[in-house]
Amino acid sequence: MIGTALLSGATLTGLVATLLLFRGYLRRDDAYATAVVPLIGTTGALLVVALGYLTYQFVVTDYTNAYVWNNTANYIPLLYRVTGVYAGNEGSILLWASLTAVVAFWAARRRGIGSPDAKLVQGLTVGIATYFAAMLLVDSPFTDIAAEFPEMNEGYVPLDGTGLNPLLIDPYMAIHPPIMFIGYALMTMPFAIGVAHFVSTIRGDGGIFGDWIGSITRWLRASWLFLTAAIVLGSLWSYRVLGWGGIWAWDPVETAVLIPWIFLTATLHAVMNYRSRSTYATLAPAMTATTLALVVYATAIVRSGVFRSVHSFADDGIGFALLLLLAVTTILGIGLPLGYWLLREPDASSGESGPWISRPNLLHLAVLGIGLLGFVSVWGLTFPVLNTYITGMEVEVTDTYYNMWSYPILLGILLTLGFYMDYDVEGRRRALLSLSAFTAATLVAALIAPTEAWMLTDTGPNDALFYRLIGDASVLSLLPPVAYVTLTVLKRALELIPGSPNRHYQFKQVGIAMIHVGFAILVVTVALSYLFTAQSSVIVSDARQEAELNDAPVHDVPDSAYAVQVDDYREYQRPADPDVRDVALSVEEVTARGESIHETAQPVYGTVTEINQGPEATIVQLDDSPIWLGVVGEGQESVDVSEGDQVVGVGFVMWDYLPDMSRTDAVVVAEPGNVGPVTNPPEAVDQTRVEGSAVGLTVYEGGDPIGSGSAGQEQYRQQGDMEVRDVFVDRGLAHDTYVIAAVDDGTASLTIRQIPLMNLMRASTVVLLTGMLVVLLFDPAYGLARAWSRRTDQPNAAEAETPSDD
Repeated sequence: MIGTALLSGATLTGLVATLLLFRGYLRRDDAYATAVVPLIGTTGALLVVALGYLTYQFVVTDYTNAYVWNNTANYIPLLYRVTGVYAGNEGSILLWASLTAVVAFWAARRRGIGSPDAKLVQGLTVGIATYFAAMLLVDSPFTDIAAEFPEMNEGYVPLDGTGLNPLLIDPYMAIHPPIMFIGYALMTMPFAIGVAHFVSTIRGDGGIFGDWIGSITRWLRASWLFLTAAIVLGSLWSYRVLGWGGIWAWDPVETAVLIPWIFLTATLHAVMNYRSRSTYATLAPAMTATTLALVVYATAIVRSGVFRSVHSFADDGIGFALLLLLAVTTILGIGLPLGYWLLREPDASSGESGPWISRPNLLHLAVLGIGLLGFVSVWGLTFPVLNTYITGMEVEVTDTYYNMWSYPILLGILLTLGFYMDYDVEGRRRALLSLSAFTAATLVAALIAPTEAWMLTDTGPNDALFYRLIGDASVLSLLPPVAYVTLTVLKRALELIPGSPNRHYQFKQVGIAMIHVGFAILVVTVALSYLFTAQSSVIVSDARQEAELNDAPVHDVPDSAYAVQVDDYREYQRPADPDVRDVALSVEEVTARGESIHETAQPVYGTVTEINQGPEATIVQLDDSPIWLGVVGEGQESVDVSEGDQVVGVGFVMWDYLPDMSRTDAVVVAEPGNVGPVTNPPEAVDQTRVEGSAVGLTVYEGGDPIGSGSAGQEQYRQQGDMEVRDVFVDRGLAHDTYVIAAVDDGTASLTIRQIPLMNLMRASTVVLLTGMLVVLLFDPAYGLARAWSRRTDQPNAAEAETPSDD
């Protein structure tokens, strides 16, 4: 097959390139070096073409491919057919492999492979892409449909697919996975550089981290940007599709994706503080090398089905190969740096101690805090699995655990961030005074709860002291640290930006300010949004009848300022206009498939051109052809068909079934209940995949209409009757109005939520992402714009930064 050939070629060229790179590194020569970059490019090209070919198969619904058959269907729109490409493990790994190979080729072209260290870095990167390609040869997205149905004869092709996970049929899910995998692929380079640094150090070559610091910074920042965007899109998807009424619920898979993001954030701060003779001389490279292991860990959770999650779209297991990759990246990315630190790290102490409060120490404290925040999520995911394996008992870690342990750490991070920004401008003494004031305000605010709704969570007298202390704390305690961060970040920006003649440096400081202010606002808006979401319900028992009235009644929603009016009532199904030709074979197709469908159950349609009725069977000729429809069994004599009728039937295709009857090649033997007119086909060929019910609503607040839309649910009949909500959201200035409807037999049960601060939350994510984009582009030392223009002014001496490598 084409796909298998492409994957085989990519594996071969990638393997040859990897071996040549490692050979060149070990022998310290450039033999075959001219062939390596073309081999890497060929590997990337073959994987990209394989991904494109798989996408084409989804677009045209080529059901000769079992993976396509399992992840799409005829009724699914084009956009979501493409979504099906990465709905399963195989397609996701192909997407990841393609992107990783492109990253490897870009890096090889950009930096070259002239030095031994570059060969080692590229060898690790290309090796990962090659490993992915080899995985796909074992668990291929191009497996023939015959492997799915070994009992069928050769050449069997289904007429329709199984369908796509209903939760993936959403615009956000069409773009969230590709963006996430771009972020994952970009992390491959920092991992390779970090591992190569420790290999070089252990071999006595002095390490490479300082020489590659510019590349590392750019790769990490780009990874962070894409991974943040992916998390934001995933959160918006949860908000629209799952009916949670919020963007986060500490679902296991959500938490898994958050782990590499948290650790990546800590790694960026560690890399900022890297100096060849500082504490971070080991820590920064070690954290950089660890990033990919956490990515593979997150992928394993998402794709394994180990955790019960609405996000677990591929539940057929991650396979031994992915577990092996997790082990290898853990050994290289965590074991190697840890072993070096324990066994080979020299004593860097000079006997002199500097001031305890310093910029490097504050950054160290921030990295430690972010790392602790990540550990809370790692332990929350890992503990239930360990407990199940050790004790055999299943336990569930709820959002209470994450909120309780994350909250004090988050407060500490915010206060440290504010102090760092203030210290950078005001100096130690004045910054300490500000820190003391805001810390005191935080502690006082924790004791002030205007109502119980302000408390972090409900606690009981039997709970541990820590849980009672934190759970009874008021979320007002978030406001002083967030105000502290916002004020000090802005003060620092206003101090540094006007004083520099370097425009790129000014842009960078604007970006840094945007990132930290956006993060602070996001934290407080998420917390307050969840705590102060108000909910109320109303039942409209005559929704169907009210929808037909010109002046339908307005129903007040109890205990709220809302009222609703039913404008429309719909019950529908998809596909909306079914055509039996999409799911049944014509006589020409039966003839073309021939013996491959002998003794298989097939739907067949055609026009009746002759009828032979006997005591035990009614034989109907279709389209004046040698293909006949035989109706047998009790009730066959009552089958109402006439010449000229268009009929469809489902039965076993039997070749040479009536050898004594002229012009009869095959008979489709069907029971009476499986035969009917094309306009009213039997249940056996019912094409209904989705049944939906929805109400059109006008929502009023305080007596004024604020928006109109529809809400309801859809049930996917052939996918375990899975139900998906269709919510109505009105984006108000201060809050969202969020309507969930359960519609059944003319009755609409409506739940209306008032969710505050959603627009501010959306704005903060835009600010956060824009800030990192600005820093990525305009950092005077490591920015991408530096490669586009060499006319950047030099920064002041006080602002000088390490020159970037190219």
